[in-house]
Amino acid sequence: METYTVTGFENDGTLVLNEMFEASDDQSAKQQGLGMLRAAGHEHKGARIVRRGQLIYFERCKLPGKLKGTAS
Repeated sequence: METYTVTGFENDGTLVLNEMFEASDDQSAKQQGLGMLRAAGHEHKGARIVRRGQLIYFERCKLPGKLKGTAS
């Protein structure tokens, strides 16, 4: 079993979830971490799941509207 950390954050970088858990492999960890985010009501926010410094999953924050200084 490996130790993983799931972190959820708001658009401004505020942490809304930061918990460690164990899983047998990266795929199981991804599913378990996403479940933890869903259960805490943070599934549509920025998130990452890491194992010993390796990024297993990452989702950017959903920024409303157009970003300043972009061509879009």
